[in-house]
Parts: sequence; C-alpha cells; structure tokens
Amino acid sequence: MDQQVISNFKKLFTKHLFKCCFEVTENTNLTLREFWKNHYNIVICLKLIDIARNGVAKRTLNSACRKLWPDVVLKREGFEGFELIEEEIVSIGRSMGLEVDDADVAVLIEEYAEERRS
Repeated sequence: MDQQVISNFKKLFTKHLFKCCFEVTENTNLTLREFWKNHYNIVICLKLIDIARNGVAKRTLNSACRKLWPDVVLKREGFEGFELIEEEIVSIGRSMGLEVDDADVAVLIEEYAEERRS
C-alpha cells in the first residue's frame, strides 16, 4: 500500500486520540495517567480506528489503488476538494487572530493548481 495512506491514518488516529484525552481530562480532575489506566480501553481504541479510517481522503485511497490496479481507478484532472482546504485555511488563520481573506486564499490555491498542471 501507499505510504501516504498509512501516514494519513496515523496522523488522524493520533489527532483523535489526543482530542479524546483532552476532552476527558479537561472536564474532570483526572490526570493523563488516570485516563490511560482507567478510561482508555479497546472499545475506545476501535472507535478511534474507525474514525481515522473513515477520515482518510478518497483521493489518497485512489492514489494508492491506482498504483496497485490502475485499470479500476478513474484518472481525474484538477483539484477537487480544494474548496474544503480553502475553508480550513481561512478558519485556521482567523482562529489565530490573522486577517485572512477568502478571495486571497482562493487565488493562492488556483496559482498552485496552475503550477501543478504545467
């Protein structure tokens, strides 16, 4: 399998694991050690695995499958999904207190897409 699939899965799993840890310890007086010992179990782990597995982008999976069996994967041009990336960039920038303009981000993404096409 493509290393990108594995890498993305690991990042998503770790992200959701820490999110779970912080949610539990933030709202209680539990320490991180108590969370691991008394509140983290195989059921929670399996739920996080499922969330991470579902979070791996179809584009990433298609890229890996294209290498294994190219005849079954449609070749697509363009950068579908950049709308979501644009929203995330704007959201993250604003959450950091930066003045981020949607139009500026869209222009930067389009310039990047044009560079990739050529």
